[in-house]
Amino acid sequence: MVLILGRMSFRENAMIQNSCTTNERKMTSIFERYLTVWVGLSIIGGILLGKVAPNLATKLDSLAISVNGAPIVSIPIAVCLFFMMYPIMVKIDFGSVIKASKNTKPICLTLFLNWCVKPFTMYAIASFFSGHTILSFHRH
Repeated sequence: MVLILGRMSFRENAMIQNSCTTNERKMTSIFERYLTVWVGLSIIGGILLGKVAPNLATKLDSLAISVNGAPIVSIPIAVCLFFMMYPIMVKIDFGSVIKASKNTKPICLTLFLNWCVKPFTMYAIASFFSGHTILSFHRH
């Protein structure tokens, strides 16, 4: 039985709706499908690596750029961040970026939250979890 919707059958209408939803992103790779598992395995791997090679963290910390004895930029972290962000950056549709930049309300809200609200909330969270360390550091 075919249900007619206007001039299209129910089956044709369903095919059109399915073709409209094909733009939705599908998680096709094993890495994407099991991302939670990979994150958990990475955490376990990091803990095990810390137990097996405890001096590795000190060695990686020594690879930082320091100013007056204070580490400013961690080279290993910078390299890892680059490799983490690069695949996303090459997929950017700059036409969409330009189109999105015309609507300033979300941009201004994001800038306000990131620069005016988040620093204080991060300080509050850090103070909550290690308050005596941060507060004693500021008193000296």
